[in-house]
Amino acid sequence: MNQEENEVIIQAVLDEVVKIAAPELVILYSTKYDMDGELRSFKLCIVCDFKDKRQLLSKIFDVDCEVPFDVILYTQDQFLELREDEEAFASRVFRKGKILYGKQ
Repeated sequence: MNQEENEVIIQAVLDEVVKIAAPELVILYSTKYDMDGELRSFKLCIVCDFKDKRQLLSKIFDVDCEVPFDVILYTQDQFLELREDEEAFASRVFRKGKILYGKQ
């Protein structure tokens, strides 16, 4: 797998997440590669409105992907508040992650 193939894998998951969750923002905040540069796992921060967090996470984790991925989910209000707190994980994700979808 090269960098372009890695990006295609992440983009495919992102496309499904957008369909499922209608997010305001999606940030890629962690990627793990093996010694050959092959993507081994990645993590997304998804900011969206939801009523049932468990149900939404279940739908997201049902997305078919050959590479394991993890998700952290925030409502927009939660994320806006937490990203201003430099000690909060959401702040670190916002500062150091890569925005894949949306603007904040």
